[in-house]
Amino acid sequence: YVGVAGSDQSSDCIACALGRYSAAASDAVEDCLACALGRYSATTPIAESECILCVAGKYVDAVGSDAEADCVPCVVGKYVSVAGSDDAADCIDCVAGTYIDVAGSDDQSDCIECALGKYMDSAGTAYECYCIDCMAGKYIDVTGSDQETDCIDCPTGKWLGTEGNDNVADCIDCIAGKYLAVTGSDGEDDCI
Repeated sequence: YVGVAGSDQSSDCIACALGRYSAAASDAVEDCLACALGRYSATTPIAESECILCVAGKYVDAVGSDAEADCVPCVVGKYVSVAGSDDAADCIDCVAGTYIDVAGSDDQSDCIECALGKYMDSAGTAYECYCIDCMAGKYIDVTGSDQETDCIDCPTGKWLGTEGNDNVADCIDCIAGKYLAVTGSDGEDDCI
């Protein structure tokens, strides 16, 4: 902006503060407008279009941001895949059965599936340790399971005494001369 009348040199122009810009022919500091939410400017822009979008995985929820460091990473367990996000609420939870253990994730593909033998029934989880083992007598043979009911009972005639199993082959046959007429048994003593 130029605060004096009759200026004839570009050197008379006064730059707006970082994170602000002014329209052409501005004549007062009040004409300096803040870069919008989701944007920042570490240099003195001359137009709103020169305010830079925060990258995917980050957001900025204040106007007039003047540094890339003002862009806040989405917390662990969440991601945002678009640039220019302006609120923490723009960060999306990883779906149940998955987790992200780093901040600033920028794509749903960053969500990591719980391993075989485990499930997770809540969204937005941050760490693998929140994946829950299927209980004894059950197994799960796919990754990314999102509910306890995904755990499959061992078939009749078989039992399984450990948790977190990932294959029907983990189920153990009752010994010769004994049988088991129910599914999901968790102990050899269930064989009669």
